[in-house]
Amino acid sequence: MKSLAIALAVIFVLCAILSILHPLEANQMTRALGFSSDKAHAKHPFLYFALAVLALVWLRFQTATPAR
Repeated sequence: MKSLAIALAVIFVLCAILSILHPLEANQMTRALGFSSDKAHAKHPFLYFALAVLALVWLRFQTATPAR
C-alpha cells in the first residue's frame, strides 16, 4: 500500500503540472482533465495538488506504528 500511495502522489503532482502548463491540444478528454490549452483556470491544479497531499497523508498513516 505504501508504493500505491507514492505512485498516486507522483501521478497527481504530474497531473497538476500538466494542468498548469496546458501543453496539449484541446479535445474532450484534455478539457475534462484540465490539460487543454483553450482557457486557463485554477480549479484543476488545486484539486490535483490536494489529492497528492492526501496521498502523502495516507502514506504517513501507513508507515506509523500502531498504538497499544
